[in-house]
Amino acid sequence: MPDPVARPGSVASAAAPDGEPASRIGPRAAALAVSIAAGALALGVAWRYPIHPLFVIATLLAYAAALWKWPRLWLVVVPAALPALDLGPWTGWTMVEEPDLVALATLAVLVLRAPPRRADLVLRGLSGAAVALSALACVVGVAVALTRADLTMAPSAIAELSPLDPLRVAKGFVLALALLPFLRRALAERADALFLFAAGMTTGLALVAAATLAERIVFTGPFDFRVVYRVVGTFSSMHFGGGYIGGFVAMALPFLGVPSSRHRIASLAARLLVALGALYALVVTFARAAYGSAIIASLVFAAGGAASALRRGERRALVLPLVLLVAVAGVVAVAAQDARFMVRRLEHLPPDLDMRLAEWRSGMALSDPGLVTMVVGMGLGSYARTVLARRPGGRYPTDVALATENGRHFLRVHAGIALYVGQKVSVEPRQAYRFTATLRTPDHGLLVAVLCEKLLLYSVNCRNVVFVPRLPGVWQTFDGWLPSFGLGERNIHGLRRPVELSLFVPGRGTSLDIADVGLTDAAGHALLANGDFARGIDRWLPTDDNHAIWRIENQYLMTWFEEGALGIAALLLLAAASLSAAWRATAQGDAVAPALAAAVAAVLASGAFDCPLEVPRLAALFYLIAFAALAAGERAQPRAGTS
Repeated sequence: MPDPVARPGSVASAAAPDGEPASRIGPRAAALAVSIAAGALALGVAWRYPIHPLFVIATLLAYAAALWKWPRLWLVVVPAALPALDLGPWTGWTMVEEPDLVALATLAVLVLRAPPRRADLVLRGLSGAAVALSALACVVGVAVALTRADLTMAPSAIAELSPLDPLRVAKGFVLALALLPFLRRALAERADALFLFAAGMTTGLALVAAATLAERIVFTGPFDFRVVYRVVGTFSSMHFGGGYIGGFVAMALPFLGVPSSRHRIASLAARLLVALGALYALVVTFARAAYGSAIIASLVFAAGGAASALRRGERRALVLPLVLLVAVAGVVAVAAQDARFMVRRLEHLPPDLDMRLAEWRSGMALSDPGLVTMVVGMGLGSYARTVLARRPGGRYPTDVALATENGRHFLRVHAGIALYVGQKVSVEPRQAYRFTATLRTPDHGLLVAVLCEKLLLYSVNCRNVVFVPRLPGVWQTFDGWLPSFGLGERNIHGLRRPVELSLFVPGRGTSLDIADVGLTDAAGHALLANGDFARGIDRWLPTDDNHAIWRIENQYLMTWFEEGALGIAALLLLAAASLSAAWRATAQGDAVAPALAAAVAAVLASGAFDCPLEVPRLAALFYLIAFAALAAGERAQPRAGTS
C-alpha cells in the first residue's frame, strides 16, 4: 500500500522521502524569507492601490487568515480571482493586477504554513521535462528581451511598450510555477482537491458571466442582438483588442460538467444557472474563435467524461458531458443563424482569413534574421516595441511616456495610430463641466478631450472639445466646457453606463506634452484623480482598437516571434504532457481530468486566432490547469510497491 501522506498541520514533523527531516533550520528559514517577501510585496503594492487601499489591505489580511485556517481555500479562490477580479478600467493598472495580490498572499501563507518538501518540488519523466523546458524558455525569453531593450530610455507609460514588459508577460507562468508545489501536495493529500479547483473555475465563470450580463444590460439591452457590440466583461486586457473573454469562457465551460458527490440537486441547479449565463456570454462575444474553441473543448470533454464515467461505473454521469456538448453546439448554431452581426462575420470568413494571413506574414517579417533569433526569438513581450521601432507601412502605436520638468509631471504623447487615455468619472446628467489642461507641442500637436459613455472598447453619446497650441515649445493653459446632457441617464435596476473622460492626440507623427488636467463641476469640485500625473498613469487606461499593431493574432506565431523554437517546443511539450497526463487520469476514472484536458484543448484552439498567453491572468490560469493535469496524471500512475 502507498505510504500515508502527512496532513498540512503535521508537515513540520514529517520526514521527506529521502529521509531528511522537513523541519531543518535552513529550509524553514528560506521558507520564512519567501513568505515575508511575498507578503511584504503584496501589502506594498496594495498600499499603492489607486482605489481604497486600506480596504484592499484589510481584504488581503482577511483572506490570509482564512487561508491559514483552511489551507485548501486557495484552490477555489485563485482560479476564481484570476478571470473575475479586474478593476483595470477604474485603476488604470496593467502592469500589476488584482489577482497578483491574491496570488502573492496565497504564496505567503502557504509557504509559511507548510513549506514545500523535496517531493513537492521534483517532477520526473515527461512532466518534469515539460515544466523545466517551459521555465527555461521563460527565463531565456525575459533575458533576451531585457538585453535587447534600451533600459536608459524614459519608460513608456504603456505596459506593452515598456522595456520592462517582459516581466509582465512572464508573470503568469511564474505565479503558476510558484503554486505548483502546493498544487501537487494538495492532490497527493486530498482526493477532493481537483473538485475544489473545478469549483473555483465554475465560480470564476459565474462572475464573468454576471459581469457580461450587466454590461449588455446597460449598453445594448440583454437580448438586442442587432447592435454591433462585443463584450469585454472582466477583461480589461482587451483595451488593445483581442478575444480573451471568449477564450476564457471556452476554457471554463467544461468544468460545469464535472459531477458533484454532495448536494447533487442544489449543485445541478446552480450549475444550470451558471451554464445559462456562460452560454449567453459565449454568444455575445460574437467571436468565431471563441465559438470554435468552445465546441472543440466540449467534444474533448464529452469523450473524456464518457470514458471516465464508464471507468467509474457511473452511467448516470454520462449525461452531463453529452448535455454540455449539445448545449454548446446548439447555442453556437442558433447564434450563427439569428445574430445579424454574427451572420455577417461568418459570411466574411474567407476575406477575413486572407487579411489575417497577410497580418501574420507582415508580423513575422519584423523578426530579425539569423540562427540565434530562430532559436530564442526576439524576446518575451517585444512585439509591440518592435512595431514601434520599425513602423511597417508607416503604421505604429501611439507611445505615452511619463516625464518631469521643473517639478511638473506630465505625459509626453508621440502620436501614431489613434489611442485614447481615459479615466472613469462620476458625472451628473444635464450639467456642464469645465475641462482644463496645460499643453506644449514642438510640431503642431493638438489635444481632443472627449467625454463619453464607455466601458472599454465602444464609445457612445460622445462630446468633445479641441485645444490647439499656437506657440511651439511653450506651455499654454486651456479650458473649455463639456456638457453631460444624455450621459449617465440610462439607469436599469441601479446600473448605469460608466462615463469616461479621454485624452486623444490626432495627427500621426506629432507630439504633445499634457500636464495639469482637470475636470470640475459648476461648484468647482474636482472629478479627476491624478490629473497632475504625480502618480504616473494611475487611474488612466489607454485604449486602442487596432489589434494587429500590438500582437500577432496567433499564439504559435507570437511565441515563435518572441521565444523562437525554444518557446514553441516548450509550449507544445507542456500541452502534450498535460493532455497525456489528463488522459491517464481519465482512464483511471478521475472525474475532473476530462475538464482539464478540455480546457487545455480550448486554449490550444483559441491560440490559432488569438494570443491568450500574452495576458498574464489567462496565462496563469492555463499553466495552473496544465500543472493540475500533470499532478492528476501523477496521482493516477501506479507507484512501486503498491498493491
